[in-house]
Amino acid sequence: MDKEILIVGHGLAGCTIALTCFRRNIPFKLVGYAFSGEASMASSGLIAPITGRRYVKAWRIDEYIPKALDFYRWTEELFGMQYFESIEIVRFLSHPESLKAWHKRLDDPEYDAYISDKQYPELQQLNKPYGILTGGYRLDTPNWIKAARKFLLEKGKLEILNQPFVSLENSNQMIIYATGAIDRTATEKIIPNKGESLMVYMPEWPFRQVVKEEVFIVPQAEEGLFWIGSYYSPWPENPNPSREGMDKLINSLEKISKGPIEVRQHMAGIRPTVNDRRPLIGKIPGKTNAFIFNGMGTKGTSLAPFWADELISQLVDRKDLPEDVSPDRYIPRPDFGKPEQE
Repeated sequence: MDKEILIVGHGLAGCTIALTCFRRNIPFKLVGYAFSGEASMASSGLIAPITGRRYVKAWRIDEYIPKALDFYRWTEELFGMQYFESIEIVRFLSHPESLKAWHKRLDDPEYDAYISDKQYPELQQLNKPYGILTGGYRLDTPNWIKAARKFLLEKGKLEILNQPFVSLENSNQMIIYATGAIDRTATEKIIPNKGESLMVYMPEWPFRQVVKEEVFIVPQAEEGLFWIGSYYSPWPENPNPSREGMDKLINSLEKISKGPIEVRQHMAGIRPTVNDRRPLIGKIPGKTNAFIFNGMGTKGTSLAPFWADELISQLVDRKDLPEDVSPDRYIPRPDFGKPEQE
C-alpha cells in the first residue's frame, strides 16, 4: 500500500493499530487528543479467559491469547521494557450454583488450560471456597501506552492535537477511527460506560494473585500496591472520578480486607461498549474511505491485537471481516446525538 493510513485516537486501540502498521511496513500517521476519562489510562489491563457466573470461555479467547502474546512480546522488544505478564485469578465460589458450575468446568477438557483445582494455603484464611483461573494475562496498560506514544513520537508517526478532533477526512486518504467512547463521530451506537478504579496501598494484604470478588484486586510491581476496580455506569454526565465511586470501591474492598487501606490514586475511564458486546470493526456505512476500530469495552487488551491485524488485512489484502463485528449492524444517522435507550 502506497497511501498513508490516518489513524485517529491514541489510546490502546489506536496505538495497537499504529504499531500493527509499523510492523507490517504500511505507511501511517497517528493523531491523538488527551482528555478526561481516557479508558486506557484507568484500565487494569486484564485478559481473563473465563468470564461470568457460569465460568464460560470469553468469546474467541483461544484465538485472541496467542495473537496478544505475540504482539505484546514484540512491542516489549521494541520498547526495551516488560509490560505483559501471565497471571492467575482467584474466583470465590460463594454460592452453591457457582460451585456447581465450577466443578462442571473442571470436568470439561476444553477448559483444561483455564480452570484449575490447585490450592494455596495462604488463601485458606479467607474461609471462602475458591477456584483458580489459569492462562490469564495482564498488560500494564498506562505504561505500555506511554511507551508506545514515546516510540511513535520519536519515529515521527504520532501528532498530539491540542483541541478535540475536527473533520479529518478527505477523498484520497484511508482513515481509521479508534476514538473510544468520548468522540463518537464514527457511530452513534457506541455506549459510554464509566468505570472507576483505585490504586491503593495495602501492606497487610498477603496475596499476589489477582482476586475477584465484588471488585478486582490486582497486584502491582510495587510491594503492597494494588489496582482496585471496577463498577460502571452507562451514559455518565461527568467523566471524572467521583466520591460515590470511591466509597463504593472501598466498601466492597473492606468486606474481604481487614487491614489498612491507603488510597494513592483515584481514576475514572469511559469505556466504549456496544449492546451486543461485539466490537465495531470495518468500513463505516455510507463512507468511502473511513473505517472504525472501536467498541471493545473491558476487553480491549485481548481484542485489539487480533482485530487490528484483521482490519489491516481488510484494507491491504481485501480480506473479509466476520459479520458479527461489522458496523453495518449499527447504521449511523446523520445526527450523532445520544441514541434512544433500547
